[in-house]
Amino acid sequence: MEFGKTIDHIAQSVGFLSRLPVPNRFFENDDGELDETCGYFVFAGLIIAIPIGVIAALLNLIDANSMIMAAVILAAGTFITGALHEDGLSDSADGLWGGRDKAKMLDIMKDSRLGTYGTLALMFTILIKFAALSHIVANLNTFETITAIATIAGLSRGTMVWHWNHLPAAKTSGLAADFGAPSNLAMKITLITCAILSFICLLILGTAPTIFAVIGMLVFGSSFTRIAETKIQGHTGDTIGATQQLSEMGFLLGLALAL
Repeated sequence: MEFGKTIDHIAQSVGFLSRLPVPNRFFENDDGELDETCGYFVFAGLIIAIPIGVIAALLNLIDANSMIMAAVILAAGTFITGALHEDGLSDSADGLWGGRDKAKMLDIMKDSRLGTYGTLALMFTILIKFAALSHIVANLNTFETITAIATIAGLSRGTMVWHWNHLPAAKTSGLAADFGAPSNLAMKITLITCAILSFICLLILGTAPTIFAVIGMLVFGSSFTRIAETKIQGHTGDTIGATQQLSEMGFLLGLALAL
């Protein structure tokens, strides 16, 4: 693949997954589909992690309390992404547990109103991430903390692509169906970048913490994928976003338990 086209795909991924400003020139030849672009979601996650890492470093520099650091890091991540994935998590929880059949579940997931299941999903996910991240930043130095933040951001976007590729579209219309399925090249790029990122994390954070973190991510990501497959026989844009949030939570939980 041409280098210029690769840069375009990375920029388009950042523009799709975050509120970070991306120049319009990167979208001039964009056809709107993500079948190839999604292969660079891991790179986009790493770019999204840069300002979060800077904030973490500054807070560590002034010796901020670990709970304050965890809260600000989580808030920064939500602000930068525009709560894109959190919205998917809440809609998925409302639909998958609030509907009695596939059609009703999908209807609820399209509803912008927040229900009980969505509220609880957001509350418990944020609570677990906050507790785990507080423990993590209290036990890692600045460089290790930034490494953990970057790895989480990259790998959790990789699990989105896996979820998307593993399941067919749950409905024939909507964003997930319109964007197309990840191409074979996109999957190869995703797997390679995730493997490299995991290896770097292993070198810096150690074998046991990395293994625990990756296992936690895979358990939550694959379990939710199985639930979506059982309940609606496929994926939607909301379930793809929910996969990112649950994978992120699983990674943080596994890493915290290993420290």
